[in-house]
Amino acid sequence: MNRSMRVEYNSLPMGDYHLCLNRLEGRWLFYDDDDYRMGMAGVALASLKFEVKFYAFELMPNHGHFVLNGTGEQCMKVFSFFKRRYSEQLLKKGRAPLPEDYGCLLKPLPNKEALMTEILYLARNPYEKEFCCPGGHRWGSTYLYFNELSGMLGGEKVSSLQIVDIRSITGSRETLPPNWLIHPVLGVLPSNFIDVTEVERLFGSPKEYHTRLVKEYETAVKIARTLGEEVVFSQSEVRDIVNTELRNSYPGRLFKSLSKEEKCRVAVRLHESLSLDTRLMAQAFYLSELTIIQAIRSKDYGIR
Repeated sequence: MNRSMRVEYNSLPMGDYHLCLNRLEGRWLFYDDDDYRMGMAGVALASLKFEVKFYAFELMPNHGHFVLNGTGEQCMKVFSFFKRRYSEQLLKKGRAPLPEDYGCLLKPLPNKEALMTEILYLARNPYEKEFCCPGGHRWGSTYLYFNELSGMLGGEKVSSLQIVDIRSITGSRETLPPNWLIHPVLGVLPSNFIDVTEVERLFGSPKEYHTRLVKEYETAVKIARTLGEEVVFSQSEVRDIVNTELRNSYPGRLFKSLSKEEKCRVAVRLHESLSLDTRLMAQAFYLSELTIIQAIRSKDYGIR
C-alpha cells in the first residue's frame, strides 16, 4: 500500500467502512484453528483498543473482511494492528511474515443501504467459497444475526479465568471486560463485541436478511469487483438468475415461446453484467454453449 493511499484513508471522516485485507497469494494467513482463534481475539482486542464498532467480520484462509464504524484514522490503526499481530503469529509458527508492502482496501459506506449490502457480502463470502451454508462460517460473526441458537454458545466469563489463561487465549496483555465470554473452541466470542442489535434493526426481519443474502446476485458481483475478488455461481443459482431475468425482460411470456434470439440477448446481458459461466447459462437457456459463445462474440448483441 503506497503512502498516498494511506494518507487518503487516514483523512476519511467518521463513518461506516468495509476494511478488506489484501489476499496472500500462494499461502495462507490462517492455517489452523489456533490461528483462527488468535485472529478472532485480534478483532476483539481492536474493538477495545481503538474504540471502533464492528458490525461484521469474516476471517478467510488468506485474507479478512471487516465492516466497522470509526474514522479513517481509527480504521487504519486497526489495519496496522492486524498486520503486526498476524505477522507475528505467522513467525511464531515458523512461517514467513507478511510482506512489508502488505496492504488493505478501505471502502466508505455512505448510507445504510451500502452498509447492509456489505454486511450481506461478508456473510455470503464463505458460502461462495463453499466452506459452509450462508452465515454458517464459525470464524466470523455473521452466524449471530437472527439466530436464536447463537445465544446458546456459552463459555466462561473472563472474571472467572486466571490472567495467565486470558493472555494465552488472546496472545496479549490487554485486559478484557470481566463479563465477556470465552468459548473453549472459538476463544473470544464475537457476540461480546459485534453490534448485532444494530444489524438486525437495519434488516428488520430474518426473512428480509436471508432472502437478500442468497438472492442479491448482482450486488455480490459488483462488490466483489471493487475488491478484486470473484463470485462463482452454482447451476441452481444460474437457473434462478436466468429465469428471473427472462420474466423481467419478457413479462407474461412463457419460456417455450421465447425465440433463440431473445434468449441470446438475455444471455449476453447476463454475461456482461454478472460474468456468468457460458456452460451453465447454456443449460439454463436450453441452448448449446457454442450458441451462447457466438452471441457473446457477435456485434449484433449487447446490453439493451
